[in-house]
Amino acid sequence: MNLSKKILLQFSFLFGVALFFSACQKDDTMEPGEMGSIKFEITDAPIDDAEVEAVFVTVSEVRVDGEAISDFEGRQTIDLMAYQNGNTKALGIAELEAGTYSNVTLVLDYEEDENGNSPGCYVRDMQQKKHPIRSKDDSGTKGEFQLVSSTFVVEPNTQTDIVLDFDVRKAIRYEENPQPDDRYEMASKSETEAAIRLVAKAEAGTFTGNCSDLLGYGGDRIVVYAYAKGTFDDDKETTEQGDSDIMFRQAVSSAVVANNGDFQISFLEAGDYELHFAGYEDSNSDGEVEFKGMLQVDLLLGLLDLLDLDLNAAATIEANVSVVGIIP
Repeated sequence: MNLSKKILLQFSFLFGVALFFSACQKDDTMEPGEMGSIKFEITDAPIDDAEVEAVFVTVSEVRVDGEAISDFEGRQTIDLMAYQNGNTKALGIAELEAGTYSNVTLVLDYEEDENGNSPGCYVRDMQQKKHPIRSKDDSGTKGEFQLVSSTFVVEPNTQTDIVLDFDVRKAIRYEENPQPDDRYEMASKSETEAAIRLVAKAEAGTFTGNCSDLLGYGGDRIVVYAYAKGTFDDDKETTEQGDSDIMFRQAVSSAVVANNGDFQISFLEAGDYELHFAGYEDSNSDGEVEFKGMLQVDLLLGLLDLLDLDLNAAATIEANVSVVGIIP
């Protein structure tokens, strides 16, 4: 999650709610009319802006195949930052016809929260100020986000648990012309849609560990990024990319290292990954941390290769490291 210029959060916006899929395809092994259920949960990847206390979004509707889900729990206002490091918020259980699903329309209410108060979506800073947020592409009261993701199957008479990981870091940015009470906005629709991952909970793995930085090479904050193996390009990923100037754009997810050195990256699909550590520092004392540099780390124990980590479904890989310098 980098904050360097405009982007700040890794919204890892687990807009949990957005999991309902459109384009249901019937499986030949399933009888017509058979029903299954999906339980939706939402989580968020941490942010790296020390001035942000909370990020609230109000989900007003979820549509599958263009139709609203009638048995969804309904309008909810969610503090995404309250659900990190493997914690999730249950959004509800939907009954759907058994089959394979993909695509979802997530509708956010920018103007009113679940109690009718304004705004519906906002960043709350450490001074308790509310900064309304909406997609830079939207001028109306609501935003519709089309989510296209990997398909998953709703089995007959079975509950499938799905986690929606809203990466706030990629979905929230600084305003072009920030005001005292309006410093933030959502990224473009396409960037926000790309910031949401849908993961089957039973098939997800976790990275956990401790990052020791006794000499303070990491500055004020250390962030660990998980990349699909072979996709990290130092020159590109440490440079602002896209309309919203996002750094570490190709990272699958990330985590802020806690004060005691602990970190956890949850809800990753099984596959081969690599971990990279970056340091951030508030060099001008304005409350915003800037990218300091990539960190050189040594593994403390074990035979792991941080650039070749084979993560299996439902598995946890522990990687304890020590920061020994900044990569030139």
